[in-house]
Amino acid sequence: MGVKRLMATMSTANATQIDFWNGRAGGKWAQMQVALDAMLSPVTEALKARAGEVRGKRVLDIGCGTGETCALWLAGGAELTGVDVSQPMLAVATARTQGKATLIEADAAVWKGEAPFDLAISRFGVMFFADPDVAFANIASNLRPGGRLVFACWRPRSENPWATLALQAMKDLLPEMPPPVPHAPGPFGLEDKDRLHAILERAGFASITIDPYDYQSTLASEGGADAALPLVTQIGPAGSALAEVSDEIRSAALQRAREALAAHEKNGKVTLPASVWMVEARRSA
Repeated sequence: MGVKRLMATMSTANATQIDFWNGRAGGKWAQMQVALDAMLSPVTEALKARAGEVRGKRVLDIGCGTGETCALWLAGGAELTGVDVSQPMLAVATARTQGKATLIEADAAVWKGEAPFDLAISRFGVMFFADPDVAFANIASNLRPGGRLVFACWRPRSENPWATLALQAMKDLLPEMPPPVPHAPGPFGLEDKDRLHAILERAGFASITIDPYDYQSTLASEGGADAALPLVTQIGPAGSALAEVSDEIRSAALQRAREALAAHEKNGKVTLPASVWMVEARRSA
């Protein structure tokens, strides 16, 4: 079936994120798909449990990325549409779904389906909208009245050592980075529970539940710190910062990160705490 490219349905407000996921970030996620899926597998299973029976339902996978969740909903018998802005990641998703899903290169903040969906679901694909009020209102418009929204998003970075440990270990060797902008599009853009609840209410959702979910994120199942190192230094802010320094500084920074990871290694396995919001809501009738 391939990927439908709907460039007209790309929000100019989200241009920075769209460029980001079509550049270095999307390419890295596509290359490291196996390791990233393993790292996120507890969340994938939690989403599957919350989604429940999907057989015969029209399901929209928002920010479907490299397609692991797409394959999951297809296996459950759903009629699946996946939407993402990243060409590199959608190429992987296309191979994984073998033409059985409708995959669309578009921005979920503005894309409108031809018929309403029973379920919209996302594994870490909804935190990157420049205007989440607009985006979630559009998502609601893609659901039938009473249709469900289920997604996972990260809680505050302070509760997610998997994302911060390596960067903190090497921070003084890297160019100074500005402090995070609260609520800016990015992995932690929906970390504030009260703000998130209000966004969903304004978008036309009801029966909203936002539950904490904690797990141990496996950065390497074998091979120890050396195996975990690429995952935490090539994805996210650490990867961007390392790209700007000399080979000598990069080598020293990576050694710092390796040592920090080694402190969390046991029998070749490296795990760090991770904290997520599991969110459910229904479109108001």
